Amino acid sequence: MDLTVGLYLLFSFSILIFSFFKDREKTREAIKISIKTFSSLLPLLLFVFVLMGLSQAYVSRQTIAAVLGGSNLIGGIFIGALIGCIALIAPPAIFPAGGYLYQNGAHYGAVAALIVTAILIGVTTWPLEIRTFGWRFTLARNLATYFLAVLIGLIIGFLK
Repeated sequence: MDLTVGLYLLFSFSILIFSFFKDREKTREAIKISIKTFSSLLPLLLFVFVLMGLSQAYVSRQTIAAVLGGSNLIGGIFIGALIGCIALIAPPAIFPAGGYLYQNGAHYGAVAALIVTAILIGVTTWPLEIRTFGWRFTLARNLATYFLAVLIGLIIGFLK
């Protein structure tokens, strides 16, 4: 087990014990909420891990490195941001997917751009956003977010 994970677990367990002695009923309620949240995220995480396994079987490390890494830093960032826009992956699951891409040759900058756009831009929410705020706002927000994600990717890519 990673040291960071161990520290998080120790910290969480300590807070849980403190909470239990302070108010047992609220602690039980918190545990129920945690279990409910975990069970709702578990299928999503399972889907992402299956998707990563299939990607590993069908998409070579060389392909990932050529598209999102290698000497193609700027192009990889733009492509990573574009993939993030259309990725139908929930925010908690995008981080393991990004880690997988990085471990298989993607630049930090491309992964950062992909994560930012996957979280902040979603083609599936466009109809609701257009209905709520109008198409001009939706277009402006999504374009601004895309280019900010590219800028974040460039900054991270050049710093790393």
